[in-house]
Amino acid sequence: MAVWIRIALYMAAGWLYGSGLIGEEVKDLVTTDPLLVESIEAGLSIVIAAVSVIWWRLAKRLGWST
Repeated sequence: MAVWIRIALYMAAGWLYGSGLIGEEVKDLVTTDPLLVESIEAGLSIVIAAVSVIWWRLAKRLGWST
C-alpha cells in the first residue's frame, strides 16, 4: 500500500505545483524528504484504518452484516 500512497503523493504534489498552490521548495520537500514522506504515509494509513474500524462499529451497532 505504501507504494500507491507514494505515487499518489507525487501526483498530488505535481498537481498542486502545476496549479500554483505550492512553490518549488514545498514540492521538493514533499517529494524528496524521506521522513516527511514516511510520516504522510503513516498518517494516511491511520486514517484508512480508523475509517475501517468506525464502519465496523457502526455496522455492528445498526445490525448490518459485518
